[in-house]
Amino acid sequence: MAERENPMKVTFVGTSCIGKTTLLDEYRTKFNGNPRVNIVDEAARIYFTQNPGTSNRFGKEAQGSVQALALQQEQAAHESKAEVILCDRSVIDAVVYVKASGDQEGALELLDRVKFWLPTYNKFLLLNPTDVPYQTDEVRQESEQVRQGFHNAYLEFFEESGIPYELLSGTLEQRVERVDEILSEKI
Repeated sequence: MAERENPMKVTFVGTSCIGKTTLLDEYRTKFNGNPRVNIVDEAARIYFTQNPGTSNRFGKEAQGSVQALALQQEQAAHESKAEVILCDRSVIDAVVYVKASGDQEGALELLDRVKFWLPTYNKFLLLNPTDVPYQTDEVRQESEQVRQGFHNAYLEFFEESGIPYELLSGTLEQRVERVDEILSEKI
């Protein structure tokens, strides 16, 4: 019996309100009911919706809980035997947020916790905030300046860590077109 190939896993990362969930919703509709595709929802939104009074949302404790939930969700996606996994964020988001908040030691600790998992990603797509107007909601409450600061922290993280990524820019249609190109290798 042939060993099953690892799934293609593409993750949309970046700061708040840059179109990650909107982009994933396009694929949720496109692949509705397709067992070959598994979509992993944003762990941070789930965690902070379930824990609305969380203080220090960008601290190591809260982000460590978000990271653990993201890892759990992604592991379940791998167990589903899907050929393609699309993720709204990743296990590195917690690292970036903690580091951007000034806790270098906490960020390194969170990174060490998930280093074993990083090879499961085929593509990190960092969404560009300049193409998407900023809006707050019940979960997303940072200022536009904070949003840009977190984007800069992502750029710095990828450059420092040497983890390959692609900056995804443009309209929703342009972003979908690029993701379709990436997925065409597998679907």
